[in-house]
Amino acid sequence: MTAYILSKAALNAYTRILAKKHPSLCINCVCPGYVKTDITYNTGVLTVDEGAQGPVRLALLPNGGPSGLFFSRLEESEF
Repeated sequence: MTAYILSKAALNAYTRILAKKHPSLCINCVCPGYVKTDITYNTGVLTVDEGAQGPVRLALLPNGGPSGLFFSRLEESEF
């Protein structure tokens, strides 16, 4: 599990670096939550539709939207 946690921390840090390097782009991270999928052996608490809400919302942000942030589902969160 340690490698997974470190890879997520690195990805979040790289997101912030990219957002600062490319201010004209909207670059964010999103955690969809614990979703019922084959990967979780369907033990998640969210449906696939519920898990997709956060990523879809970020994909549809208008130009000039927030960048360099981390979202947990639909809410902005701390890194």
